Amino acid sequence: MIKHVSIFVFIAIAIALLVSFISYWVNTQPVGIISRKIDISKYHEELPSRNRQVIEFVEANGVNLAPDYQQVKCTDFVVRVIERFVPLSKGERNQINIVTNDDLNTLIENESAIIKGVQTSLIQGRKGIEIIGLEDVRPGDFVQFWNEYLGTPYGHCGVIFDVEPYHSISLYSSHPLTHGYGKQKYMWPDKVYFVRLK
Repeated sequence: MIKHVSIFVFIAIAIALLVSFISYWVNTQPVGIISRKIDISKYHEELPSRNRQVIEFVEANGVNLAPDYQQVKCTDFVVRVIERFVPLSKGERNQINIVTNDDLNTLIENESAIIKGVQTSLIQGRKGIEIIGLEDVRPGDFVQFWNEYLGTPYGHCGVIFDVEPYHSISLYSSHPLTHGYGKQKYMWPDKVYFVRLK
């Protein structure tokens, strides 16, 4: 009898740990890796020329921009992409890197400009246009997003590959799962901020 109870307790603990891990993963990590290239032709005139240039640059140079996640985090990747087209000041790079000593949970809750990263940097530097309507987001736009899991904020940024509003967001970025550059797909984030490079 004790043996059966021990086995049951072990199985219950294993299932609880698996459910916790899956919940953590879904709320903080990519749900998939994308291997296909974007078909720019399907966007016709809807895709601004700067966005086309960004996509072409990222697809041709992504691996060189972020060969390893430990060397090039997502924010570093975004900085490297933007600086191919416009120079950034140290302050603008710091905004993208979200350099702050303030409490992230409070900043995120209050939707402070600090946590909007690349959006804040490009708009304040007059190098970008804020995208408010989800229907206006296009491949080649930039994004900063946040999820909260058990009181801990998780942020990520990159270049838009695809958006399915309120369902998923796919982007070019640097991430540990792709060991640097790659295309990752995420569940729709808690907070999301888009910007288009001028």
